[in-house]
Amino acid sequence: MRIFDINLRQHYYDAETVRTLVARTDLLKLNDEELPVLRGLLGLPGGDEETVARRLVESFRLRGLALTRGVRGSLLLAGDRVSRHPGIKVSVVDTVGAGDAFTAAVVVGMLRGFDLERTHDLASRLAAFVCTQAGATPAIPEELVRLAV
Repeated sequence: MRIFDINLRQHYYDAETVRTLVARTDLLKLNDEELPVLRGLLGLPGGDEETVARRLVESFRLRGLALTRGVRGSLLLAGDRVSRHPGIKVSVVDTVGAGDAFTAAVVVGMLRGFDLERTHDLASRLAAFVCTQAGATPAIPEELVRLAV
């Protein structure tokens, strides 16, 4: 499985490189700040986040797309299916690593054949947990590990 966590930072990218990478991707992970930038780079029509995400899945034949939206939760798309998760309210200590944890859980769910909602719930729970910890690589509680098997 080829995973692309786009991480558009400053201006260290160009449209041709991004288009090539997205075209070679199975699972695209991005956040709500990156989505409009990517839409513009790829010349896709506008619309709400879900509409643009669907266009990306269809245009690039992605196996999945994960869109994190901070306190607004996240979207997870696979084929013509979409899962909307409101997020999990936690006392945030540090958000570093939360997106990576979310992506890792989505990959686990996809590889284990979990349904979209189970995968999305696992990803949201893991990302929320990481936000409650200092640093990007906390020890994962056994209760969360059990959700992934």
